Amino acid sequence: MINQTAVNDSNLDIFMLNIPKAEVFLFGCTLSLLIVLITLGNALVWIFFWRFRNLRNLTNYFVCSLAVADILVPVLRVVYIVISIFKERWIFGLSWCEISSMCGVLTCGSSILHLCAISIERLIAIKWPLSYNTKVTSKRVIIVLSYIWIQSSLLSIISVLPIDIAQHRFNPDAAECEIGWHEDPKLTLLLIFFYFFVPIDIMVIAYATIFKEARRNTRRVQTFHLRVNGKSTFSVFKKELKAVKTLAVVIGVFFVMWMPFFVTTTIRAFKLERYVTGWLQRLVMTLAYANSACNFVIYALMNFHYRNAFVQVFAGRTGARWIIRSNGILPSQYLKNASRRIESQSTLKQFNDQACAS
Repeated sequence: MINQTAVNDSNLDIFMLNIPKAEVFLFGCTLSLLIVLITLGNALVWIFFWRFRNLRNLTNYFVCSLAVADILVPVLRVVYIVISIFKERWIFGLSWCEISSMCGVLTCGSSILHLCAISIERLIAIKWPLSYNTKVTSKRVIIVLSYIWIQSSLLSIISVLPIDIAQHRFNPDAAECEIGWHEDPKLTLLLIFFYFFVPIDIMVIAYATIFKEARRNTRRVQTFHLRVNGKSTFSVFKKELKAVKTLAVVIGVFFVMWMPFFVTTTIRAFKLERYVTGWLQRLVMTLAYANSACNFVIYALMNFHYRNAFVQVFAGRTGARWIIRSNGILPSQYLKNASRRIESQSTLKQFNDQACAS
């Protein structure tokens, strides 16, 4: 059975962890690496957003807001777990234990709501492309983001209210403070239902609709090749579909990373702690935190614009010699092709000018 002790001022500062010596170094170093990756990766999301104009679209407003939630994970929670691991005891007192628990609720809830909002925004972009600019405006995006943070904040504040079901407990097997919601099966199932299964269902339905619409629009657009804002709808649609694929992978990774946490929480809610061993708790917790480091990696691997921004920031001119697997060509080849297109357009323009003059 999991050894958990209710947090209070008298025993928190001297409480020893229940982690085997052989795992302390590995567990601590793994979380330390996650702190670096999460902080740097999500900071780069903001740097790229402000530095490169082509990344300043409404979808990336959600992405940047999600990056804030991800950065809060190491800054307000994981770093204190790492210190506790190497100190082999919790040293930060009751007040910070409550804040740490609250931040865990805040970041988890906001991440789920962000991904849910992104899937709906992408659905509108694919299903109603001609009316996208009227349906999705900067003002509405700000309202949605405000709602996400307000709702997540309210839930986190409720977690620190002096009620029995929200009693804070220190878990020596995971070196973290947590909220004892899992001691009430009904409350646990209610929270998991509204903050995991409902959002996941919304995202799955949204992306299923998107890909269904994608197949239908691809056949239709290839036939008619209508023009929208000087671009063929096929090229516009293809660009949007690439963004959808990237965001779908983000959601899939989120599901894989967080599903074990919600499953083990449900098991514990039904007093089956014997099936949730200490090492399993540490593994589940590490996976959940690792999700905050995955988003930037996914963008760097799958999104051409983020990858190009990464090369420009860190490689400068030498980045043109790097092999970028987008469209199966080298940057140098891309530049040569672009140069040829510009020369051709310039030659054609000169020819037309001469023809008009004659």
